[in-house]
Amino acid sequence: MIYYGILIAFLSTLFGQFLRFEIAGGAILFLDIFLPILFFTWCIKIVVQKKNIWTELKQFPLFFEGLLLLIIFCISLCIAGINITITEFLTSGFYLFRYTFLFLFSVIIYHEYSHNKKTKDKIFFIKILLFIALILSCIGFVQLYMYPDFRAMAEKGWDPHIGRLLSTWFDPNFLGSFFSFILSLLAGIFGVYTKKYPILSFNFSQNKSNFIQFYNKKITGIFIFITFTLLIALLLTYSRSALLAFIIPTFILGIIYFRGLLITLSLVIILLLPFSPRATERITDGINSAVSLTETDSMFVADPTARLRVENWQEGLQLSKENFWTGIGFNTIRLHKTKNIHSSGGFDSSLLTTLVTSGIFGLIAFLFFYFRFAVKLLWKSREYKNSTNSNEYNTILYGVTVGFLASFLGFFAQSFFINSLYYSLFIIFIFGLGGVILSQKK
Repeated sequence: MIYYGILIAFLSTLFGQFLRFEIAGGAILFLDIFLPILFFTWCIKIVVQKKNIWTELKQFPLFFEGLLLLIIFCISLCIAGINITITEFLTSGFYLFRYTFLFLFSVIIYHEYSHNKKTKDKIFFIKILLFIALILSCIGFVQLYMYPDFRAMAEKGWDPHIGRLLSTWFDPNFLGSFFSFILSLLAGIFGVYTKKYPILSFNFSQNKSNFIQFYNKKITGIFIFITFTLLIALLLTYSRSALLAFIIPTFILGIIYFRGLLITLSLVIILLLPFSPRATERITDGINSAVSLTETDSMFVADPTARLRVENWQEGLQLSKENFWTGIGFNTIRLHKTKNIHSSGGFDSSLLTTLVTSGIFGLIAFLFFYFRFAVKLLWKSREYKNSTNSNEYNTILYGVTVGFLASFLGFFAQSFFINSLYYSLFIIFIFGLGGVILSQKK
């Protein structure tokens, strides 16, 4: 039952904002209801099995790091609660409730895959992620063809995007982040197998048998189709932050595993870029905006998105100076913003949002959590690597873990520009895949 609940949670992301319900002036997602139910069902299962819930919880390798983060978030909110009404406190505390169960979801997955599932079931989980990404991209293509102008949704609080792939998430930046994440995993798999079967060697004839074996097993038509479909979908989001989250891990993996291919793809992209006026415009605007914001006498003018983002950062930095130690209270940004620009519940940076809402201690705990996450993945990758000779599944999991590790730098580079690390439909995949990869047989 728990296993099917996990599948339902992930598959519900396909519906995105269509499973968003307006309640009392606010909004909740399907996951906000389903994940608590799933967690309490898991607790009942543990009790029935005559096990201790606390003992099972703390077996998760990142449990205490996550618990520390949640406690600091809770303390900051309680301190803020002194100066706000009960209604405001409960409303602000709702996202802490949501974030808590997103984290506990990774604990459930870790427990399920450590005790009840085989290694090949982890591969099935990865296939589910690829399936979700592929369907979201296909829905996005249909949306881009039939409903390219999103300005009519502005009155409902959505950004008025025009000609950008949004799919069911209604946001090209967060959707592009997800595509970047999946592409990083695919690049990790491809890199590991390229290392094992050196098909890019100059002495191709000597490695012909390796190439045939590699091609028949891994570089199938489906693999290529998914990769290029997601890459096209990512480009059609025209999200500069998502493209940054893709370029950084791809460059890292390219340097490690396939330098020749990296150079070739870079040249191809540079040559094809002029054939996409919209992409050229977005990149040019981004460069001009960066120059205009760093040089006082620049001849360039920042585009509207960049100007709004800078205003957003300035307001956030001012609030962080005034509440440096404890923050203004987790998820209380709506109560303090003087201008509703570009985002209402957060600032255009996950790190800035953490600093403003929970203070310097919250930011340190947040960075420590993800640092420990990366360290655990690194040690797990060594475990998968050392057992690749005896188990092909471990080779795939090693590639996925390498791609996951590389994507961390992309996440944090992107988190300077958007609030991606608090977006439920995105971080459920980070927490979920982390639980699967870190799980182990007793």
